Order: sequence, then structure tokens, then C-alpha cells
Amino acid sequence: MSLTPSFYTFNEIVTLKVEAPDNLLGPYLTNKGKDSVDIHGKTGIPIGSIRKMRSGETKAIPAIELYKISLVTKDAIGVVLKEIYPSLKLVQTDKVILTNIKSDTTDLGKVIMHLEDYNLDNLAYRTGIKRGRLQRLTKLDSTKILSHELYLIEMASNKEPGELFISLFADIKLHIQGEEK
Repeated sequence: MSLTPSFYTFNEIVTLKVEAPDNLLGPYLTNKGKDSVDIHGKTGIPIGSIRKMRSGETKAIPAIELYKISLVTKDAIGVVLKEIYPSLKLVQTDKVILTNIKSDTTDLGKVIMHLEDYNLDNLAYRTGIKRGRLQRLTKLDSTKILSHELYLIEMASNKEPGELFISLFADIKLHIQGEEK
């Protein structure tokens, strides 16, 4: 995995996140017989975005959008994660022990802080997601976690695939035909 978006601060390069891995969303949706128009109609995800995710042009899939797609396919999110990220692995499997972070948090932050092994340094080390990115995810509502990031956090926390998705997105519902979108 290569590192992307960076900026300089006081002569130090700060990397925002790890580049999203390749995914198999296109073949998965094709095997399920789901077209972009149907997915759009039930989820509200723009057709153009769905097509870009399917073709691989967009590699970084927002976690909430992948969860919605799992509702359309009627597969458990854990099954979807294993299908579209078959080779996703933790960067490190051992653990580091450092101090915990305390702050006002988003729902995602609360989920992360309630993990048995909660420690941003440990999660960053094991997942390859930069500590600054994890910290922003725990504090800022405007930061959207990507599906591969949440899946890596699940792996690092010994959670079942999809467990954190279900915890975060339990209130997400699909559009019903004839309803306002």
C-alpha cells in the first residue's frame, strides 16, 4: 500500500491516510445481478459514484455506502467485506502499549474507544491507518470513514467482519419504491 494525500508542517510530512486497496465490488455486484440504477434507487447513492466504485476508478468506498449496498444485496456486511477485500490484511499483528486518548467523540470514536484493545497508537500500528486520521475519525463528524479502514479496525480488534458496520449503521434503511428520496 502506498501513502497518499500529504502536506508539510514545520518541515515534517504529514500523511492523511493510507491509499485504499483494490476491491472486487464490481465482480461482486455483477455476480449478485445488481445494477447501478437499482442500487441508486434503494440507497440514494449517485449512479455515477456507484459506477466508479464498480469499475475500480473509485477505490476508497465510504463505509456507510458499502453498508447500504450490503442491504441491497441482502448479504451480511461481513460476507460483503470478505468478498470485496479478500486480500486485505493488517500491517502489523503484534500490539504496542501506549497511553489512551480522551476527548469529545463521534459515534465512531465511541465505538473505537469501547474496543477491548482501544489505543490509537496500537490501532495505527496494526492497521497502517495514520494515528492523525484515527484521531480525526474519533472527533470530527465531517470525517467519513472508508470501508477498508473500518474493516481493518475490525480485524485489529478481533471483531467479526461487519460487527462495527452494524453497530455504526444500524439505523440505515433502504428506500422503498414510491417513497420520496
